Amino acid sequence: MNKIKLLLIGLGLMFSLNLSAQNDFKIGLNAGINYPDIRGYEYAKYNKFKVGYLLGVTFDYYFKENLSLKTNINYERKIKKIQLTYFNYEAEETGRENFNEIYEYINIPILLKYEFESSNFFINGGPFFNYLLNNKIEPDYPNDDSDLITELKKIDFGLSLGIGTNISLNEKNDLTIEIRDDFGILDTGGVPRPIGGTIKTNTIKLVLGWNFGI
Repeated sequence: MNKIKLLLIGLGLMFSLNLSAQNDFKIGLNAGINYPDIRGYEYAKYNKFKVGYLLGVTFDYYFKENLSLKTNINYERKIKKIQLTYFNYEAEETGRENFNEIYEYINIPILLKYEFESSNFFINGGPFFNYLLNNKIEPDYPNDDSDLITELKKIDFGLSLGIGTNISLNEKNDLTIEIRDDFGILDTGGVPRPIGGTIKTNTIKLVLGWNFGI
């Protein structure tokens, strides 16, 4: 699986490097942290998550000086907390055990980016696509409850909105700092069957980017 991640990111970087030969393109690298959440069924709010991370490549195609089409190819890791509580025959708690359910995605946002002329700030928005590479629980989970939830779907899709700032380092290099919200609109599966409903994602991200000239 690690080879697949590296291949996808490498292909994205090579593609971006090729496009950067034209002055209308900027390429770069980005990394950041995410905090996911879900909604859509009665007990969704009781799910607990941890901070995850993302890393990938980015490029901007400029229609004009302050308006561009921006996209990323990211590997993204989201983490949900699971806790099992154990009881004895007298219904007395005897212990707890913690697990992490890990979701690994390829994340591709396609964003229209507007840079304000009078400042270093920008806004962007557009659709995002997630493809689920892998789903696992660490350490090994003692219960097989796969029949108790709906099947996880490979595709997640929604709207991404962000606001950020550019920090110029020199003529060819600049940093970007962005807060982004990926608001999912598709049912991604994994709903407890006895409860019913849907699961839709919502992920807040802090993304640091480095754009460099060639």
